[in-house]
Amino acid sequence: MRKLILPYLSFSFFLMINIVFWTYSKNVQMVWANVPQAPSEFKATTSFLGDRQMAYRAYAYILQNMGSVDGKVLSLREYNYESLRGWFFLEHALDPKSDIAPALAAYYYGSTKDEEDLKYIIDYLKVVGQSPEGQKWRWLGHAVYLARHQVNDNDLALELAYLLADNKSPSLASWAKQMPVFVLKGRGDNALAYKIMLNILISNVDTMHPNEIFYMKDYICNTLLPTIKGE
Repeated sequence: MRKLILPYLSFSFFLMINIVFWTYSKNVQMVWANVPQAPSEFKATTSFLGDRQMAYRAYAYILQNMGSVDGKVLSLREYNYESLRGWFFLEHALDPKSDIAPALAAYYYGSTKDEEDLKYIIDYLKVVGQSPEGQKWRWLGHAVYLARHQVNDNDLALELAYLLADNKSPSLASWAKQMPVFVLKGRGDNALAYKIMLNILISNVDTMHPNEIFYMKDYICNTLLPTIKGE
């Protein structure tokens, strides 16, 4: 009889423990501790047995889903962008050729409306955009857009625009070379914008597509010249 009662007592004891634990923990939820500090490049690769590509892809997945793994969707303003910048630079160190991390920075996290947060994204895109790999200069172009239209900092936008225009990539588009002109025009520096645009046209007319030549002539004659005459 005693042998039969002991298992039931044990079962009842553990059942009561589970009921007490469930009653206490049923309303406990994960607390968002915000973005942790990025690990060093050495620690990041060591965690994946030295496989840099596996580390890059794993951390890119983490960045894509960070803060939204418990069924909640967090607002971008809740993220620590200074810590995020560290993760993006880590990704750049692991794989400077891939565009996954720059795309996440520019099009996802770059959608925040907080101007101070955006500056951390711009810092990252500024470095990535000067990489000689592929067409990374396009990310510098996006940094110009963020600085000019989202942060409303024309001085920063002009600095980035000059870096973009000076890029030596053979794939650099004509609009990228003209970027300082557009920023200068937005700042009201019409005479300097006219001078730069005219110089680009004269220097590259032999290698440019007719459509590009027509656009530049139209921009000079109908957008820049009237503002200079009015000054």
